[in-house]
Amino acid sequence: MNSPKNCLRARRIRSGVSSWRRGGILLELLLAIALFATAASFTLSAMRNALDSIRRAELRARAFDLAASRLAELDAGLVSVGDLGNDKSSADTGDLSVEIEVVPTPTSSLARARATVRDRSGGRGVEPTIVAVHERSIELRERGAQGSRP
Repeated sequence: MNSPKNCLRARRIRSGVSSWRRGGILLELLLAIALFATAASFTLSAMRNALDSIRRAELRARAFDLAASRLAELDAGLVSVGDLGNDKSSADTGDLSVEIEVVPTPTSSLARARATVRDRSGGRGVEPTIVAVHERSIELRERGAQGSRP
């Protein structure tokens, strides 16, 4: 019953099925590689964003600490308002610069001081960005003066 024609037809069907299976495996492999590449690119993008936000948070914390310490020096009398020059002072520390502005009140020895910290790491010709602004009331007194605080 098995004629040579039927055997040849069966062999062709089997070879077609096996080549289809090989093509299916290749397609699955290509899809797996594409999915892996997509997942890897999303993961790298998320990690890059996380590292950038950590860097920005560290810069903000450093800027706020710098501003608070400059205002504390002014409040402690280590730096007098006269040393600031026209109620403004600019001190550079690396890539951060601090500008202090003092607004005295006419009725008391207290004044409002504002420290603005700018990031100058962009280089020349680039407008420095404001990283932190810190304000507090300070007591105006001369440097080295011994005075009791209320």
